[in-house]
Amino acid sequence: MIKIAICCGGGFSSSALAAHLEQEVAANNLQDKVKFIFIPIGQLVQRQDEVDIAMTCPHTEYKVKQDSAAGRYHIPVTVIPPRLYGLMPALDFVDDAEDLLELWNQGGTNMMTFPDEPRPLAVKRAVSHRRWLKGEKADFKKHPL
Repeated sequence: MIKIAICCGGGFSSSALAAHLEQEVAANNLQDKVKFIFIPIGQLVQRQDEVDIAMTCPHTEYKVKQDSAAGRYHIPVTVIPPRLYGLMPALDFVDDAEDLLELWNQGGTNMMTFPDEPRPLAVKRAVSHRRWLKGEKADFKKHPL
């Protein structure tokens, strides 16, 4: 099972996103595959052992870069591109988490990004990175889980 932290500053949008993603997981009986956990960005350094990867909301990029430069994380931490925040189905978050963990295990460093997407705020895709590479488009009417 992969444990994914969804983080932001105040917790309003990220706690709602984590709850929504967990509802998708439960609705599709995927509790053995993934767990989404809300963690405020201010607690991530202390609570990072609870998860495999942290995905933070776009406005936390500065904090993630700052903490990454100081070597405070020993798990991969990535910033969710604004276009994807709140829109992607849970499976797309899982795809990105799995692929970023693979890059991390190959020697990646924080702040984790895909090599062809070094600036999260400039990302234009609306699906997981792997689906985007295959040329797939977002379908917001259905959830691929």
